[in-house]
Amino acid sequence: MTNEKKLILKRTLIYLLFAFVPPFVAAFVYVGFFGWTTDNLYYQVVTSFSMLCPAIANILTRIITKEGFENSLFKMKIKGNIRYLVLAFLLPVVYSTVSAFAVALFLMPSDAFGEIFKNFDFWEFSSMIIYVLAFSSLVSLFGFGEEFGWRGYLTPKLEQLMPFPAAIIVSGIIWGMWHAPIIACGHNFGKDYFMYPYMGFILMCVFCIFIGFYFTMLTKATNSTIPAGIAHMINNNAFAVITGLWLSGTQYFNEDIISGLNYPMTALLATAITCLVTGIIMFLVRKK
Repeated sequence: MTNEKKLILKRTLIYLLFAFVPPFVAAFVYVGFFGWTTDNLYYQVVTSFSMLCPAIANILTRIITKEGFENSLFKMKIKGNIRYLVLAFLLPVVYSTVSAFAVALFLMPSDAFGEIFKNFDFWEFSSMIIYVLAFSSLVSLFGFGEEFGWRGYLTPKLEQLMPFPAAIIVSGIIWGMWHAPIIACGHNFGKDYFMYPYMGFILMCVFCIFIGFYFTMLTKATNSTIPAGIAHMINNNAFAVITGLWLSGTQYFNEDIISGLNYPMTALLATAITCLVTGIIMFLVRKK
């Protein structure tokens, strides 16, 4: 290994130390007081703090290792990037809708579609989507906190150490395992499933590989982590709203549907496929 790669590896490890230790310590302090649960106001405080830690790790690593902030992907030129901003706003809405459709298609009886479309209110749906987009934009600092870290520092460093596909896979696994404490608390998958919480860790890692690929391509296309930060927050908010508005109007959307892994796995699979296809298209366009 060359001296340059040794330095890159050193910086990567320092970054991971700062990205993982503070949120894990905060999570275990929370668990010590409240247990492995998401049903507490302080849980939101811990998750919000954790989402900022990757960005803080980026900044601290650059300062400590005297790397500087050149090519930090902090800013973005609006000119020439409008289409990618539109994509950042709209694709999470698209794949959240696809995910909700997949849940209805594969997990609910066929006659549920009749109830869904009968109770569907287009104007209510549209207004809630506008609300999700506006709210996510206002709180996009937290999504940017993750993206400025994962896509703004970790992935580029891994690309210098290994081929691009391997960098996407490794960064996705790292990002997925970063979620381990909240997965154990029941975030995303609940607790009622086979091999809890380890199966949840595996599924989150797989999901992070696919969506991380899309976020990486969005970052490369704009030379900025801002669009990925916006897309990240919309991703976090859109699915629950779309599912709640679209599927909750039917009697079949009940505890039997949402318990266990079938519901999140179906939704995540639809999202992962959409992100993979979009990422591949962006990759081919960029390569061309």
